[in-house]
Amino acid sequence: MTVRLPLARALVGLVLAGLVLLAAGCGGSPEPATTPPVPPPAGSVSERTGSVWTSGLNSNGQLGRPGAAVEPKLAPVTGVDGQGTLGKVRAVAGGARHSLAILASGKVLAWGANDHGQLGDGTHRDSAVPVPVRAPDGGNGRLNNVIAISANNDFSMALRGDGTVVTWGDGSSGQRGTGERTSPPTPTTVQAPDGHGPLRDVTAIAADGHTELVLRRNGQVLAWGANDYGMVGDGTREDRPRPVPVRGLDGSGRLNGVVRIAIGGQHGLALLGDGRVASWGHNDLGQLGDGTRQDRPTPALISSVGGKDALGGVIAIAAAEKHSFALRKDGTVVAWGNNTAGQLGDGTLELRTTPVPVVREDGDHKKLRNVAQVFAGEAYGAAILTDGTALTWGAGGSGQLASGHRRARSRPGDLKKAQGGAPTNALSVGVGERHLILLTSP
Repeated sequence: MTVRLPLARALVGLVLAGLVLLAAGCGGSPEPATTPPVPPPAGSVSERTGSVWTSGLNSNGQLGRPGAAVEPKLAPVTGVDGQGTLGKVRAVAGGARHSLAILASGKVLAWGANDHGQLGDGTHRDSAVPVPVRAPDGGNGRLNNVIAISANNDFSMALRGDGTVVTWGDGSSGQRGTGERTSPPTPTTVQAPDGHGPLRDVTAIAADGHTELVLRRNGQVLAWGANDYGMVGDGTREDRPRPVPVRGLDGSGRLNGVVRIAIGGQHGLALLGDGRVASWGHNDLGQLGDGTRQDRPTPALISSVGGKDALGGVIAIAAAEKHSFALRKDGTVVAWGNNTAGQLGDGTLELRTTPVPVVREDGDHKKLRNVAQVFAGEAYGAAILTDGTALTWGAGGSGQLASGHRRARSRPGDLKKAQGGAPTNALSVGVGERHLILLTSP
């Protein structure tokens, strides 16, 4: 049975309410009233609709409008068919050179590079204006009933309200999840582990572009695709063209009790219901956060700030190429991994193999507070505060920080619009490789 979008949003709301209870039940005294609510997973539909703004590299039209090859300030995305500006959007996501948006109708638009079919429109033509993603598996019409999107590299992924997942774009590592290594130019449905019918009961998705993750309703995680560094988390280094279970902590059984997932740059993260975080995969620059630089093909817990025990009190996670973030229930953010461009936001360029706090812009090394959402892009980060303010930090050479210039910065700073002023009422962020997508409400 097809679940219509309003019901799907209600289901998402119930899941998030459950996450709030889980976070609250992790022990300790009640949090103050200013504690941020558990944010929605990145790429999931918002109850409010908004307009879409972009900045950064525009080499393949990924900013969604004709113009300069690099734009360090935010400007609106063009509407469908090149008319007006794009609005009534509920979620956004960014890949290496393309962008995605979910409309209020549950349909999906895409724009930018399309050499691997990552726009899902049945062609291999780039588009500087949004185009509709087609229905999966050769069906007629458009992809619909979508409640979450994720993208990375030359790959796109969508979660539908009926708990199934569709993918489009590059399939050379088996990342389409169909059991094949093909790349048809329209979406295909991810198959169940045994290959009999579609994968079902999925509540969250996370795309790396080569290795993909999903969270199921029972709190277990499945992964598929490239596995060179153990990022599938099944204890092997064998590519998986269909989903397989991620192993449990220390390699035993299956990973259970998971409420959030993230993946990026050959490493995966899972947020457990008790507020701890597990990681696995590549660790050449400390992106697993366990105090070492050794790869690990099965999950283990991330260390706390200072590295004495396990990190706790986490309500959201984000992962990128070589670094990761965790949002804590006190509204602060910690980061770990590579830091050559200041992407950890700690005011330094020092690599960190265990978490450190993201600091404020004013340079006094006090923690950034009142964070409601956090996002990880390749060598940069973004956050939305509880008042709707958006901040960015890290690499800025392509204008992806929307700071008005093309310099890196190692502390969070404000964004700027091309027509002047700063954006307000930020709802969500899509983090492309070198471009930023911002969803704002009126």
